[in-house]
Amino acid sequence: MFNPQARWDRNLPQENRQDELLNEPIAVSCLFDKGKTLPRYFIWRNQLHKVKKINFFWQQRQGRAVLSYFALETNFGIYQVSFSNITLSWQMDRIINLGP
Repeated sequence: MFNPQARWDRNLPQENRQDELLNEPIAVSCLFDKGKTLPRYFIWRNQLHKVKKINFFWQQRQGRAVLSYFALETNFGIYQVSFSNITLSWQMDRIINLGP
């Protein structure tokens, strides 16, 4: 029998997930090595976050701008940040997952 509650394509709520858009400016210290941008630290809400790992990187075009997105893992959680090549600024886009 078909069970509509067992559908794989349903969006189920996930606990401990913050998925709101923040769009807050941040300060980032990064290394540029062989054409790659490697964020090392960022300051958000007066707190220093050391990047343990870059989980994912992608780019999107918005008109003339190329936005570079990073999913960064720290001791406090996983955050999505972005860099605009037009404004040369960084911003905190969203909290993907808060740490324990």
